[in-house]
Parts: sequence; C-alpha cells; structure tokens
Amino acid sequence: MKNSTWLIVLLFIVLASNSQIKAVDSLKLLLPKEKTDTGRIQKLIYIGNAYWEKRNDSALIYFRDALSRSEQMGYIRGEIRARSSIAEYLYNFKTDHAKALELFLYNLKVEEQTGDTLFIFWDTRHVGIIYERIEDYGKQFEYVNRLRNLVNSGLFKDSAKRSLYGVIVDNRLGTVYEKKNNLDSAKYFRLRVFQYGIANKDLLRTATGSIGLGEVYKKEKKYDSALHYFRIALATAIIRNKDVYRHGLISIASLHWEMKQTDSAFHYAEKAYALSQIANIHLQMIGAAELLAEIYHTKKQPDSAYKYLSRSTALKDSIFTSEKLVKVQNLSLQESLQKLQQEQTKREAVAEYKSKVKIYSLVAGVAALLILILILYRNNRQRQVANKKVEKAYVDLKSTQSQLIQSEKMASLGELTAGIAHEIQNPLNFVNNFSDVNKELLTEMNFEIEQENYGEVKSIARDITDNEEKINHHGKRADAIVKGMLQHSRSSNGIKEPTDINALADEYLRLSYHGLRARDKSFNATMKTDFDQGIGKINIVAQDVGRVILNLINNAFYAVDEKKKGPQATKGGAEYEPTVSVSTKETNGKIKIKVKDNGNGISQKVLEKIFQPFFTTKPTGQGTGLGLSLSYDIVKAHGGELKVETREREGSEFIIVLPKN
Repeated sequence: MKNSTWLIVLLFIVLASNSQIKAVDSLKLLLPKEKTDTGRIQKLIYIGNAYWEKRNDSALIYFRDALSRSEQMGYIRGEIRARSSIAEYLYNFKTDHAKALELFLYNLKVEEQTGDTLFIFWDTRHVGIIYERIEDYGKQFEYVNRLRNLVNSGLFKDSAKRSLYGVIVDNRLGTVYEKKNNLDSAKYFRLRVFQYGIANKDLLRTATGSIGLGEVYKKEKKYDSALHYFRIALATAIIRNKDVYRHGLISIASLHWEMKQTDSAFHYAEKAYALSQIANIHLQMIGAAELLAEIYHTKKQPDSAYKYLSRSTALKDSIFTSEKLVKVQNLSLQESLQKLQQEQTKREAVAEYKSKVKIYSLVAGVAALLILILILYRNNRQRQVANKKVEKAYVDLKSTQSQLIQSEKMASLGELTAGIAHEIQNPLNFVNNFSDVNKELLTEMNFEIEQENYGEVKSIARDITDNEEKINHHGKRADAIVKGMLQHSRSSNGIKEPTDINALADEYLRLSYHGLRARDKSFNATMKTDFDQGIGKINIVAQDVGRVILNLINNAFYAVDEKKKGPQATKGGAEYEPTVSVSTKETNGKIKIKVKDNGNGISQKVLEKIFQPFFTTKPTGQGTGLGLSLSYDIVKAHGGELKVETREREGSEFIIVLPKN
C-alpha cells in the first residue's frame, strides 16, 4: 500500500513538472511580443519562477537578466523583485546564506527609501528565515518582531491581507518559541495558524500550522496528537506546496523513529530524501539522510548507514563552512554597526537642532530684552526709574537662562523615558484619536436630537459604539503591553504553600456564581456545600488548584443552565431546580474535592475524550477545549488524579483527589 502511494506521489510530481514546462514555453513565446520594458522584466521573473524547481540554473539566468535590465533603466520595483528572487534562490538551492542575506539587506535599504511596505514585509521575513537556518535565534526573533510591528502599524489597509500577514507572523513566532523550547507559546501561535487555514480554506496555512502543532506535541511526548497533525499536514501540503510536503515527510519520519516504529520511519524518510534530492533542497536532504543513516545503523547495515552519513556530512560541510559563517557574522555585525551609526547620527542631529533652538531662543530673548531696555531708557528721563527697569530686565534675563538650563535637564530625562514610552505610544494614540472622534460625534448627536432627527441619532450612536469598541481594543493592547513587561520581569516558581482548601473552594464557588450572574441576569442556581472541617491546611499551589476548581464549577453551572433552557426542564411535570454542590472530605490521607451538578450529564461516546486538548461540547466561540485538559495536568503535577462520574440526563460529578502532604 505504501509503495503504491509513493508511486502516485511521483506521478503527481512528474505531471506537475510537465505542466510547469508547458507554462514556461507559453511565457517564452509571449516574451518577444511584449512591447514595454517593464512588462518584459516582469515576464522574465515569471519565467524564472516557472523554472524554480525543475531547472534551477535556468531560473537564476532569467532572474539575473531581469535584474540587469532593471538596473539599466532605473526600474526600482523590478530591481527589488529580481534581487529578492535571486536571494531566495541562493538560500534555497545553493544554500549560500551569506550572499542571500547580503542581497536581502540591500533590498531593505532601498525599500525603506521608497516606502514599499509589501516588499519590506516579505524581505524582512526572508532575513528572519536565514537567521533561523544558521541558528542565530536572537537575530531571528528581532526580525520577527519587526514583522509583527509592521503588521500592527496600520499601513496595511486591506483587512483580509492584514489578517493573512498577521498569520504569517504567527507562524514565524511559533517557530521562534519552539526553538526557545517555550512550548505553550509555540502551541498558541501554531494553533492560530491552523485555525486560520481551516476557517479560510487556506491549504498552505493549514499544512504549516499542522506541522507546527505536530512538532510541539512531539516535543511534549504526546505522540498520538503529533501523528494526527502530521497526517493532516501531508494530506493538505501535497495539494498546495511541495516544500511543506517534504518537510512534513521528514517530521512524520522522525516521529515514527522516536516511537520506535522503524519500518514507518524508513518509509517516510526514504520518500523525503528522494523528493528533496529531486528538488535539490540541501537542508531537507540533510535531515532525511541523517535519519536514514540512524535507521540503517539500527538495522545493522553499515554500508548504507555510512553512505547516507557521508552524504549528510558533505552537504553540511558545503553549507556551514567557516568562511560562509564568518561572512554571515560579518554582515550581521556590519548591519548592527550601521544601525548604531544611524541612531548616533540621529541623536547628534537632534542634539544639534536643540542646541541651535536654545541659542536662537537665548539670542532672541537677549535682543528683546535689550530693545526693551533701550526703549525704557529713551522713554524715561528720570535715571532712577530707568535703572529699576534695567535691573528688572536683568533679573528676567537670568530667569530665562535658568529656564533654558532646566529645559536641557528635562530633555535628557525625555531621552531616557522615550524608549519606555515608545512601546505603548501607538495604542494610546489610537485611544486618543477615537476619543476625539467620539467628542465630535456627541456634539453632532446633540444637534440631531435638538432637530429630532432620531434616525441620524441612532446612526451616530452606532458609530460611537464602534469607536468605543476600538478604544477598548487598543486600551487592551496597551494593557497587554504593560502586563507583558510586568510578566517578563516576574518570577513565579509555583511553590506549594499550606492552604485552607475549604475556604479556597467556597471562594471560587461564589466567584463563579456572581461572575455568571453579572453576564446573565436571568441565571439562577442553588449552591450547596459540605466541607470536612477536620481537613486543616494542605500543601498546594493555591492559584493552580483554584483554577481547576473554578473551571469545574463554571462547567457545572453551564451544564445546569443548559438543562434549564432545554426540554428536560419540564419533563415529568415537576419544575427543574438547577443545583451545584461542592464538598470536601479526607479519606486515608487523601483529600477529595467533589463538584456535582444535576445537569444533562455526559454521553458515553464523548466521555473518554473530555480530557483531550481542544475537545469541547460547547458551541463555537464558547469554549477552547483546554480547560479540562489543563486541569488534568495541574492535578497530575500535584501527584493527584481527576476523575468523573456521570449519568445521562441526571448529572455529573468531578472528583479531585490530592495527597494531604
């Protein structure tokens, strides 16, 4: 079965290649007929792209021809596109990271002068990818942050494109956090990419998001979830993107190898190596060859193991030579020095401007005071009165001088705080702007009310509501920035402390109930508690366990509310009374915390899935499917267990069992 699938994939690649060659031939026939120079350059780039994986050298010839023609006629956009295509070709097929980085950095300088936001976005992304491939994760993170700031700058007016570019940034952030082994953050951003792909039927984003999630779950040793997402990636990538498909093959081969499923690992690794060799993608060839060498070594086939190990070593030597690495490091150092020089030049220019303003202000002030003294001297014949006014002018001059000195000090303080203020200035500007707009709209609304034009009043009210939502959104952005800074400096070791579990459970029961009542005034339920007062205090991380209890209580209230709104509420003629009970009890040195409801219960067909990540029975938008999964992990981390007992149409009871010490 596996061999037949492999033959189908090869046939698909051959057919795609033949179709690609026909497209090239059609473009080449149109090239002599093109009347404009810019149109000819664009077609040269199209032909190069069509040759991309079939005839690499031919692609480079067409890209260079397009660059040469663009430089001769001063066609800047053509230069940028051709240079970017050459650079992308160099790091993909020739693995010449240094030359590719040099071309991309040169492009970015030109693009910053022309203000072409779209080209800046893509070339910044390429630079970040190159730094990732040479394992300079600090520089990679710097350029991913530049991408994120660019998307959030408001320069992209089209909401659909802005959403797509945001997802591209999410994918890069997922990669950065995975490299840093921050798996929770990596999973968050990878999931955003995957969800976007599913929602927008974007196969490429679905495939890349799936591979990313698979890699994270593989690192977490959750092999079933990893295998699930890798299979989704292969199914979608083979249709949309061969590069992602090869990446997926290497990932799933590595997963099977880690799971000690040698035959499956060999099947996928061999397929990945063959396709990478056809496409001439060296980095993918290295990954597949290293895995094949390990497999053959395990199979005790030293000749084959040596063959693939030699191939991977030779490819690595050609890519990561000391000369190339030094060149890349020099480029990175040169870039950093240029930035420092630019910042220094900017600071010097600002300082010079401020100095000139101060001098001109001082001269103007002195001149004004001298004129005043002269006028007073000429207009006042009495020497005593004139002397008093001259003395007053002198005092004013000294005061002005003191103010200028104070201004200099304040300017220095401003430079110190500018870096801190910069991060939150942008969202605050949005808040201020929309507040100003709302003031104007309220003025208009008062006028329309006086005119009794209530249709226009409603329209203005909707605009004000929309603006308030935007103010709220950007306020939350600023809040998130500040919280992120505080979170970055906060250290939390999750230390267990003696905690009154009865008080903790009672607190979160009230918190949950009143929180739901605040959102829905019609919500009502009976709360019952039965606490074992002899338990005393137990050693737990109170915040984490409280989070588990709150999640279970929220779920219980949700269950009884759903039953009250459904047909089961009046079944049998008696009125349904929604009830949630929380109890604690010590048994054999263990503490049991029970959260019980009389809702509809959990059906047997979904019972075994409720602790799986992202599984939820709630409607879309009302649940993430992570609450019970995280609760399960927290209880396990405390050395306890989380169980559930349920009967359909009668209710459920979740039981937390924790050791007392």
